[in-house]
Amino acid sequence: MTAHNFVIVGFEESANAYKALSVLRGAAAGGRITIAAAVIGERGADGSLRLAEGEDAVIGSATVGGGLIGMAVGILGGPLGMLLGWGAGSLIGGFADADRVDLSETAIGELSGRLPAGTTAILAEVEEYATEVLDGVVSPLGGQVLRLEADQVLGELEAAEAAAIAADREAARVLRQERGQERKQKWEDRVDSLREKLHRKK
Repeated sequence: MTAHNFVIVGFEESANAYKALSVLRGAAAGGRITIAAAVIGERGADGSLRLAEGEDAVIGSATVGGGLIGMAVGILGGPLGMLLGWGAGSLIGGFADADRVDLSETAIGELSGRLPAGTTAILAEVEEYATEVLDGVVSPLGGQVLRLEADQVLGELEAAEAAAIAADREAARVLRQERGQERKQKWEDRVDSLREKLHRKK
């Protein structure tokens, strides 16, 4: 029985992330593990997620938005990621201390807590026949493995994206309302001013 997982493997030394991904590429070619997509990323000092470039840093269509990895990278590496604890604020005391909402027990929160600033990581969507395959590759290189059910991560990312869209729509509605009120007030001010001028002429 296989397990469909979202896996993130953190390394203190970036070179080891590249070595591990290369070995995993070979393991996938040998049928020992199925890698739908994988990419190497680095969490910067400001908490943001930056992707490495080059063919040796990617397996599959990792940065394409249609897949789980592409979606995760697109959300966590963008403005929404900053709101979800992937910004500088999340680096102080962990994700659970974020002001907006406590997501420390969610997959997104766990990801944030496991990747401190300066960490290089492999983010991968995999079908694992045995966890020993991936663990056996990354452990000797100092890799720290976090496994999450792919469906759980996907559900949380979709929910976060939907919440952000709803928030944007509400913000736009409030802005339109405020602008409408402002235009109404300006019109009323002009009418009052005109009335005052007419009254003075009398």
